[in-house]
Formats: sequence, structure tokens, C-alpha cells
Amino acid sequence: MYKMCAFHTFSFLSTIQIAPRPQARFGTIKSMCTMLILFALTLLAMGIWTNSPTVVIIAVIVAGLFLGTNNTLIRTAVMEVAPVERATVSAAYSFVRFIGGAIGPWLANKLAETYSPHVPFITGAVFVLLAMLVVAFGRKHLLHVDKITY
Repeated sequence: MYKMCAFHTFSFLSTIQIAPRPQARFGTIKSMCTMLILFALTLLAMGIWTNSPTVVIIAVIVAGLFLGTNNTLIRTAVMEVAPVERATVSAAYSFVRFIGGAIGPWLANKLAETYSPHVPFITGAVFVLLAMLVVAFGRKHLLHVDKITY
């Protein structure tokens, strides 16, 4: 319970305090890729040291920083590049996030039951790295995100 509370606290703080800094300094795309790599490494650490409650607790808290930051960066990019109304984009973005949030725990449990408790974390790390590659190789479609003025 305490680790999830800390996760949400760090996730929220990173959304409002941390995300704007790397975004302003390095740009949205580079910051997203960096946060995805750091999150994948955190998942990998949890996959390797699954049997260590201390490592998993610390990694969950650290993951909150990376996820909160990345959530802000991705939401910014999605809201700016979508060719439809903001309300539609926001609804679609939320749907994708929440459907993943619904399927993720079920799938992680199935992977852990079928293979080992290490597999869900390692699988997650692989998919996060794949997502980073999609962002990195698709950056030409997103570069104008940092040129938008308010």
C-alpha cells in the first residue's frame, strides 16, 4: 500500500514539476525517448531482482517519476499532433491508457503464472523499448510539437 502511495505521489509531482524541464531543454521527443529508456531499465531491474522486495519497492517508486514525466510528454505530443478536436483526442488517449491499465495486470499475472514472476517485467521492458523505437523512428511526424507557440 505504501509503495503505491509513493508511486502516485512521485508520478503526480513529476507531471507538474519535472516534465517541463527536460521538455524545454531537450525537446519533447528526446525527453520522451529518454524517459521510456529509463522506465524500461527500471522494469528490467524489477525483472532481474523480482525476489528482492527492497529493489521492487524502490523501482516502483522510481517508475512513478518516469511514468508521470512521460505521461505529460506523451499527452502534450498527442494533443498537438492530432488532426481532430482536443476533446476527441483526449478521450481517445484516455481510452488507450485505461484499456492498457485494464489488460496489463491480467496479462502480467498470466505471464507470471505460466512462466515465472520475472517474465512480466522483462516483457514490459521489451515492449517499452519497442515503443521508444516507434517514437524515435517516427519523430519526423512529431518534430513540430516543440515549435507550437501558445
